[in-house]
Order: sequence, then C-alpha cells, then structure tokens
Amino acid sequence: MAKEWDVWKELDDLRQRHKELGGLFARIGLSQELAMMANNLRLDLQRRPPAAPLTTGERNQDAQALEEYKRQFTAHFDEIFFKVENLLRMPWPPEAQFLVPSILEEVENQRRFLAKNPGVAPPLDKLDALVEEYTHLDKMDQRLDRNAIALRRAQMIDILGFPLIVRRQLAHPEWELLPPLASDDYQQLLSQKMAMYREADWLQNRLYDKWFVALEFDAIWARLKRDANDRERIISQLKLNWPKLGTWFPDFPHADLVWYLMLVLFCIITLFMEWWWAAGGLLIWLQLSVIIEKHHAQLVNKRRQALLLECGRFKRIRDQISSGKFDPSQVLRQLKQFNFRHYVSEQGMMLLQSMSMHAGGMR
Repeated sequence: MAKEWDVWKELDDLRQRHKELGGLFARIGLSQELAMMANNLRLDLQRRPPAAPLTTGERNQDAQALEEYKRQFTAHFDEIFFKVENLLRMPWPPEAQFLVPSILEEVENQRRFLAKNPGVAPPLDKLDALVEEYTHLDKMDQRLDRNAIALRRAQMIDILGFPLIVRRQLAHPEWELLPPLASDDYQQLLSQKMAMYREADWLQNRLYDKWFVALEFDAIWARLKRDANDRERIISQLKLNWPKLGTWFPDFPHADLVWYLMLVLFCIITLFMEWWWAAGGLLIWLQLSVIIEKHHAQLVNKRRQALLLECGRFKRIRDQISSGKFDPSQVLRQLKQFNFRHYVSEQGMMLLQSMSMHAGGMR
C-alpha cells in the first residue's frame, strides 16, 4: 500500500483545496487560473469584432451609429490587449519569460496597425500562436530550460511533501516511512527540512509556516511524553553514578540485581569466614546502597512529576498550534514563560520569529 501512495498526487490534491498555493504550482507550469484565462483569451482572439452599422439615410443617426461602432471596435481590441498583458503578469515559470518581449512587441504592433487603419481588424494569428506557446510549456522551443522546472518540482516534492509524509506515517505506522517522532533522527530530519524550506523563498507561505511549526511542536510533545515515561532515560539524565554494575554495563540485563545478589553473597561468605572487618564494610555498603537507592527513586519520581507537569502545560500550546489559529508572538512568550524554549530547535525558533515579524508588520 505504501508503494501505491504518491506524494505528488497528495500535493496536487492540496493545490485544489488551498488557493494560496496556486502561485507556487504556477512556478512549475501548473495553474488552473492561468489556463482558464488563456482559454478565454484565445476565444476572444478568434472572436470577430463588431460589424459596421447599416446606413439609414438619416445623417445624424448614421453619424452617431458610426461613432458608437468605432468606440466598440476599438474597445473590442483594447480589451483583448489588456487581457494579454494581464495574462503575462500572472505567476508562471521564470524560464518562460523569454517569450514575453515577443508577445508585448506583437501587442504594440497590433495597436499601431489599428491606429493607422481605423475600422480594419488587425491580423491576430501570430498573437494567438504566441499566447498558445506561452501557456503550453510543451509547445515551447529549446530555449525553455525544462531541467530548471523539473528541479523546482523535485524541490517542491521534497520540502512541501514532507508534512504530508509525516501525516501519512501517523495514519499508517506500519509503513515506516520516517523515524519515530521522539527520536533524534527524526529531529535532525525535521530540522533539515525546515532549513531547506526557509532557504527556498519561493516556497514559503502561511499555510506551510503553520504546518512546519506544528510538526516541530508535535515532535517536542512526543519527546516530552517519552521522557516522562522512560525511567531509564530519566536516570541517565540525572546522572546517578552510585557504584554498581548497571552504571558500568548499562546494556547488561538485570545488572543491578546481579550486583546486589553478589554483594549479599560475599557478605554471607565473610560472616561464615569470620572476616569481621570485611563483613562490616559490606553491611555498611549495602545499607548505604539501600538509602541512596531510595533517594535516587525519589529524585526519579520528582523528575517524572516535573516532566508530566511540563507535558500538561505544553499540551495546551501544542493543541493551539495544531488548530492553526495561533499568534506566533504569544507562542514565543509562552515558551519563555514556561521554560520550553530549550525544547524548540534552532530552525523552529527562527521560523516562529520570522512569522512573528511578518505578523507584526501586517498589523
């Protein structure tokens, strides 16, 4: 099933639902709006201009009808030329801009023709052909850099497709498309994708700003839950270094149990052998171990409670961001207030700060 799922198809579906992404897809030659404008324009180019009025013999009426005809005739072509110029202002691959001067030159040629030949329809076949070539990249000649467009499309799939892959992974964990959200590998991958997104100016938009921030906070939420429920990780973070086998060999199963059984066995042997000083030392060592282990258990429990409290506080921020309706400046203040700032990666913090600056500028 994973092999049948296609990131590009998901991106294309996304384009249908979010109009703010239209400009991005236009940069790789996909634009429903431009295609619709081009179709209407080409119909206008093939449409006949208004016909000259029939004379009635009434001088004033015929003169008025003739003036109205001239106005409509000129307006007919002015509207066409305006639509051509407006079409050229629409987002489209920069590699297709080499045709723009030719189209604008042809528009000016037709305007001069109209000025010199009032009432005569200019030949629009060349302009029609240029518009068709401009709006259909597959009909362009070798001057079109198709490799640049293909690279831009690959960049879009790689960067904008990442949040879609994460969403698909969460829906189908068995596919193993990505490392676990709480893992360091996933954090590095997410930071890499966010850095690529921030470097690609042409890809940046409000929708994906929010999505990448949401991915960052989902990953933090996953790490917080992992840390709060992983006793061994808490112990390693607290650096409890009381001498024991588990400290020296962390991968050895039941190392601490074996260690204390050995100490008890040695203590019994020394008592039978009447090695009183050694037995006393081992008894003191065992007693200290019990006291320190209890102290360690209290520290671990205290740390776990603190992490659970942080989870509860952080969940409110994370749920707000997941809804898509949040103020970046307020989120930055909350991160500082609840001491969550150190959880956020450098790329995530920079993206939040950038969003905050843009929001402040808009206000």
